[in-house]
Amino acid sequence: MRTWILVSMMSVGLMAGTLTATEQDAKERAQKGYNTFKEVLSGDHAKLPDAIRYMEEAHVADETSVPNLFNLARAYFFDGVTFNKAESIAKAERTFARVVELDPSRTDALAFHGSILAQLSGGRDMAMFMRGAQEMKTAFEKTPNDITVRIVLGFVAFNLPAEARPFIGMKDPVQNLTLVGNAFSGLSSDFAPHANVVMNAFIGEAALMSGNKEAARASFKKALSEPQPLEEGQMAGRKRLESTIVARMNGGEKPVFADALFSGCNSCHLSAPDKLLNK
Repeated sequence: MRTWILVSMMSVGLMAGTLTATEQDAKERAQKGYNTFKEVLSGDHAKLPDAIRYMEEAHVADETSVPNLFNLARAYFFDGVTFNKAESIAKAERTFARVVELDPSRTDALAFHGSILAQLSGGRDMAMFMRGAQEMKTAFEKTPNDITVRIVLGFVAFNLPAEARPFIGMKDPVQNLTLVGNAFSGLSSDFAPHANVVMNAFIGEAALMSGNKEAARASFKKALSEPQPLEEGQMAGRKRLESTIVARMNGGEKPVFADALFSGCNSCHLSAPDKLLNK
């Protein structure tokens, strides 16, 4: 009997050790995936499959880690939007839905999920669009000061006719982006060295859409007057962004977000423009 008890205790101890190791491995994989995804956001698109793989492996080891699931959903979303992959958009929708299921307080995930539903509706499935619109509106009403929620709704609002914007709770895209821009004002970040530039460019675009050319030009000029970064890659990224802004400010017909760089997630983080796959 004593021998059986000792063996049983050893077995339990070994199992506990395995679980601890698995949990630790999940955290390490999740962190490695996130760190790699940050490199992708900087412009190194070739590393996206690795970032997704690390986070997927972390999810297999720990299926309820909300931070990892949220980052994985963002990576799927990036893949779908940047490279026009319907399958990745579908994965992002399911993963953001799971995040909200596990943690209903994650209004950033709810806003993303609603935006994807609105996109998937294609302007034809009104039931799907209204569900997505309600999710975005709910996220905004619950956390009106959440910057991610405001950014998501701001981008969606650009693609909606004015009469449809109240459905998502975003009646004035210019005011919304101005508030986001004010939050970014003075921000200094190696991870997002162009945040102020990008937000002022979008504020200018929003002003143009509302017919205020003078305010638009002022915002574009403000974007171009932001202090230059010192790191070589970031400087190259800034030059790439500024060329699009200058063209628009000088009468170019294409809005800044018609540029693939501005329509994706690289714009604020760009420090490896030579590694972009969708130049």
